[in-house]
Amino acid sequence: MNLVSRPELLVTTAQTNTETLEPKARAYAAELNAEFVERQERPIPALFAGRKDDCRLMIVQSERILLLDREGNEFFYHPNMAYPRLRNLLRGQRDLLIEAGRLEKGDSVLDATLGFASEAALCAHIVGDTGEVHGIEAVPEIGLMAREGLKTLTTESVELNAALRRIRVVHLGDHLEYLRSCPDRRYDVVCFDPFFEQEPGGSEQFGALRHFGDHAPLTLDAVKEAQRVARRRVLIKTLRWSSLLEEMGVMERLTTRSGIVMYGVLPPL
Repeated sequence: MNLVSRPELLVTTAQTNTETLEPKARAYAAELNAEFVERQERPIPALFAGRKDDCRLMIVQSERILLLDREGNEFFYHPNMAYPRLRNLLRGQRDLLIEAGRLEKGDSVLDATLGFASEAALCAHIVGDTGEVHGIEAVPEIGLMAREGLKTLTTESVELNAALRRIRVVHLGDHLEYLRSCPDRRYDVVCFDPFFEQEPGGSEQFGALRHFGDHAPLTLDAVKEAQRVARRRVLIKTLRWSSLLEEMGVMERLTTRSGIVMYGVLPPL
């Protein structure tokens, strides 16, 4: 992967266990084309000194990776809404994502807007060990943090832990670039979950993802490529009052009577 050099991103270690953590931090910096800076027991403000206003700092810690900016905004990986939604599935309740995708054991799914991988985790639970779930994250550092978190994070749910381990992050960068590289009919289902124009509410950590995430709008080119790559259907998640589905020519839509979230469904080309 050849990324453009990114002077706005720094990678360092926690103040303790630096000798153990430094090789890992250097490897992450090289993968992200970011600058590695030695911690040398310096406080966070000292690391930002003299850097661009939009500079971000990735701190490799023993138990997790932390991303923050000079204003103190923080992001770290966790599965967000995957746990309650999977719990509901296990109790026999419906989930619109699973219904919209008509997902079954053994299916292959591409989540083109990975984020916390919470919806990817639901897909991974349904498709099981015989299926596959791949993810793309537009912001490389967030994708890397998700990739590493998916390997190691352990929750109270055995089912969720198994689902997280099944997800494979296949691209750090623009989903259109990856989709163009895929052969026709590569996946059964391709999913898009772009940021909503207005956030209806959610966890504090989702606010952090919204702060650090990529807000580029979903494009018709990306949707058309997804239709080429999908064997069965393309899903677009949005708010029910959004104009996005109309703009993308989506006619089939799934929501609940009182729900504010809607999944649009497109057939393959």
